[in-house]
Parts: sequence; C-alpha cells; structure tokens
Amino acid sequence: METNLIAKQTLQLYHAALTQTLDATLAVQDQSQKALESLLDQTPGIPAEGRRAINDWIEACRHQTEAVKSVIDEGFNPFNLSCEE
Repeated sequence: METNLIAKQTLQLYHAALTQTLDATLAVQDQSQKALESLLDQTPGIPAEGRRAINDWIEACRHQTEAVKSVIDEGFNPFNLSCEE
C-alpha cells in the first residue's frame, strides 16, 4: 500500500506542476496580449489586416495552450488523483 501512496503523491505533484506551469503561461499570454494591444493602439500605421493577423495569432496560441492543458488533465484523469486518504 505504501508504494501506491507514494506513486499517487508523485503523480499529484507532476499534475500540479504541469497545471501551474500552464496557468502561468496563460497569465503571461494575457499580459503580452494587453501590451501588444496597447502598442497597436498607439501605432497608427498598422493596417486592419495586420491587426487581425496579430489577433488571430494570439488566439491560436491561447487555444493551443488550453488544448495542451486539457490533454494533460485527460491524461491524468484515469489515475483519480483526488486528495483523499
């Protein structure tokens, strides 16, 4: 039983580390997006197509990060990592 508990705690640690890393990545993406939007608002020479391309790129990065997060959650799901016991 002790081995199972150690394995479960190890998986909980890995899951928490991955989840927190991706949460931090999303926070950095939010700040970068705000800074870039501020920069774009202050730069009058950028055409609407360029702004749209930049916004599409930002959204694509955000969706891929969220997709990675869901894959990690699904991957750890079979292990039932609740904090009981």
